[in-house]
Amino acid sequence: MPKLTHEALVHLVRSAPEVIFQLLRHELGIELPLHVPPRITAAEFVDLNFAEHRADAILTLGDPERPSEAFIIEAQADINPRKRRTWPIYVAGPHARFGCPVTLVVVAPDAAVAAWAATPIDLGRGRTIVRPLVIGPRQIPVITDHDEARRYPELAVLSVAAHGREPGAEHIALAALVASRDLDNERDVLYPDFIFALLGEVARKALEQLMQARNYEYQSDFARKYFYGGKAEGKAEGKAEGRSEGKAELLLRLLRRKGLPVDAAVEARVTDCKDAEQLDTWAERVLTAASLDEVFG
Repeated sequence: MPKLTHEALVHLVRSAPEVIFQLLRHELGIELPLHVPPRITAAEFVDLNFAEHRADAILTLGDPERPSEAFIIEAQADINPRKRRTWPIYVAGPHARFGCPVTLVVVAPDAAVAAWAATPIDLGRGRTIVRPLVIGPRQIPVITDHDEARRYPELAVLSVAAHGREPGAEHIALAALVASRDLDNERDVLYPDFIFALLGEVARKALEQLMQARNYEYQSDFARKYFYGGKAEGKAEGKAEGRSEGKAELLLRLLRRKGLPVDAAVEARVTDCKDAEQLDTWAERVLTAASLDEVFG
């Protein structure tokens, strides 16, 4: 099953900081004040060599200028050894800026990534150690209840990312899709794309049957193209073409969100490709690519 991309995971975290606090309270047993809402604050740090380091998000409690506590939130979709060198900087920067307790929290829906991220970071001789708090699959609940998904739509999407390989994943995905229908335009468009991209082929087919049985209409253009390609339901050829079109559209979105240049030639190369496996390969490379050559090479 494809992983949730880093950019998508960061979007979820920044859209619903209260969900992170909810998981810290209920799943990790961290004591946090109920009456103080978390705030998103600037997440850039500059070292003495003027190199910029940017955390995915910083949540603060209390006065934004003089908070009582800060949490560095890192969304981690894959294993990246370099992060273990930069995470301590992320902790030290706000500690120096605010002079308050600072905790590193890593959100990792993949079990292997969560286990890697939980390893303490020893900065030397066991004297200075950074111990990340990790929100992994065990801390992300399975959400199939539609009302609960509507209350916490970002958590519902995270539930798909964490449990999309498990039996009954189609019910988790359906709850997340239902929740996304009530959101603003941006999230209403983005979240269904995330959800469908996360599911494997078996879960997608089960979800398709489930949605047909409940007369659920696809709200996302990507979803409609992915399953039907704008053709009548039940035509295998139309579905195959629709999958390729949907994957091509998703790949273009991933490239743009990654900040890679998408000109007419790149767009034509992607949309003209009818090989679904090749499109999947390119999409997976976007996760770690720094240039178009690394994606298409």
